[in-house]
Amino acid sequence: MKCGTRAIFLVAVFCASLMVGASNVLVAYANFFPGDALIIYSPLSSVVYTNTSIPLSIVANVADPTPKVVSITYSIDENSNVTLTDLNETLKNPGHIDGSQFYVEVTLEGLSEGNHTLRAYSLDAADRKMSATVEFVIDTSFRSPLSVLSPKNITYTMTDVPLIFICTEEILRGEDFMMADYVLDGIGAGPISGNLTLTDLSTGKHELTVIVWTVKGVFSETIHFTISQTPEPTPSQSPLPTASPSPTYEPTPEPDTISTALTIAVVVLVALGTIALVAVIGAGLLVYFKKCHPKTGDKSS
Repeated sequence: MKCGTRAIFLVAVFCASLMVGASNVLVAYANFFPGDALIIYSPLSSVVYTNTSIPLSIVANVADPTPKVVSITYSIDENSNVTLTDLNETLKNPGHIDGSQFYVEVTLEGLSEGNHTLRAYSLDAADRKMSATVEFVIDTSFRSPLSVLSPKNITYTMTDVPLIFICTEEILRGEDFMMADYVLDGIGAGPISGNLTLTDLSTGKHELTVIVWTVKGVFSETIHFTISQTPEPTPSQSPLPTASPSPTYEPTPEPDTISTALTIAVVVLVALGTIALVAVIGAGLLVYFKKCHPKTGDKSS
């Protein structure tokens, strides 16, 4: 009975582990490539911007075999539509869902103070549409509690740049992460736990937006920086010639004296044992032959 109960328990644990693994895989699928979706990476919803010119970044994710996206249209506060057809395309092959990203990056200029609503639409070759909406605020008098210390609006000659920021307001926190995020070149990173290093940055211009969620609202700051080709290291002067190290002599190690003595002792013991065995056998044969062939003088007349 105990064996049967244990077997049922192991089977249940095994099935549960499979279910957990399957759910993790599904989450990985969704996080890695969301399939067909229109995403506005900038401006961000519920964020206060202190500039009247802000970047617009819209991405249309489409999974194969969805037709190609031919245009992305946006409007601000129900004003006239602006249609963009010169789209950038990036092929994606994450291993789970094959597809493409079509994206636009422009600058929204001359925005007025106050609340704004931005609506975006994408249209593919089969006249299928996707849409997305964000609401944001322009307030040039606002002083954000968020300050990005690194990177700065400069050119770097290294491909790894630290991301360091501080916030004077309390940042909301999850179980093991803070409610902070960054968007690099239109791609969001997801919740982060604090300062980190941006690694393997490509050569060229980059746009970084850091966002924090605090008890007093959502704040962000955008930084533009450049990565240039790492300069070739300047040749240093040849050092003074140094004498090559003299060869060292390592004497051949002497044989182990104890091992040699043991070996000799074993050989001697084997030899003595062999001699003793031969002597015993010879004595036995001699006795045998004397009994079988007695001397003639010993017989009675």
